[in-house]
Amino acid sequence: MSNKWKIFWVASLALVVFFQACGIHSWQEILVSTSNEKQMGREFDSLVKRGDKSVMSADESIFTPQTPAEQELWDYYQARAKEVVYAIEKKDLDALLPSGKECNKQTCNKDNFFEFKIIRSKTVNAFAVPGGYVYFYTAILKDFQSESELMSVLGHEVGHVVKHHSRDRIVKAYGASTIIDWLLGDGIGATLASIGAGFWLTSNSQDDESESDELGFHYTHKIGVSSQGLSDFFGRGLKSYNAEAGGTCNEKKESSILDVFSTHPPSCERVNNNTIRIIQSGQNLQTHPKNRPEYYVNGKNFKELVAAAGI
Repeated sequence: MSNKWKIFWVASLALVVFFQACGIHSWQEILVSTSNEKQMGREFDSLVKRGDKSVMSADESIFTPQTPAEQELWDYYQARAKEVVYAIEKKDLDALLPSGKECNKQTCNKDNFFEFKIIRSKTVNAFAVPGGYVYFYTAILKDFQSESELMSVLGHEVGHVVKHHSRDRIVKAYGASTIIDWLLGDGIGATLASIGAGFWLTSNSQDDESESDELGFHYTHKIGVSSQGLSDFFGRGLKSYNAEAGGTCNEKKESSILDVFSTHPPSCERVNNNTIRIIQSGQNLQTHPKNRPEYYVNGKNFKELVAAAGI
């Protein structure tokens, strides 16, 4: 081996050791710090708040409770979201929090790092952006049949933030030089506007989705609510899914050409993987109910709260 290659490999090893010692695990993390992620989230949220057409359709608006029933739903949603945040492993949560003047212990902690919003929309979806901003559309809230489904998807979206999936996708999609220009200049808001909401809704890889599914299971299991909500939610549109018969589906019958080209894992595969996790954990509906009675509001469970709110 030539001296040139020896120097190269020694330098590479030194960099790896240095990054690990500093808690750095990827080149995306080198380019975009947790403070940068928080800045991205704030910029995007400002677009949502003012109804910018790049991220909000003409018939969409930010949800602000206007009636007592809407307030009950809002409070319930925020309380369940906070449960998920408290289920995050301490090391994972600590790794999310920026350090320095911008975000000290008083201004950025487990109680206020994440912000959970609702958007009035006919779109059945939810998404998360860097820096802990999570958005649920009213249509997906109406589609959920239980607290378990809400909590599973909340855990899934929080998982995307914990694993920095959005940050990594932005860096891969736009390249290092562009990212550096954003951060050194003043173009983050304009760039996020050009990306639009569609990027956050559709661009996660299959590996990212599967990883977030696992975290969604972990959080719901730790909290004590059934993790079957993820299986029920994705399985509802599958002909072979039977929630009462083990919560599995037939992947041979449910596979389609759309699954091959989709960035998301096939729904049937996600259902079966989640059901396997439930079985292996020994979880059951006695220890982990789909709706926990202690969290009913004025006698209403989550689905009934949504119906009463009339969203």
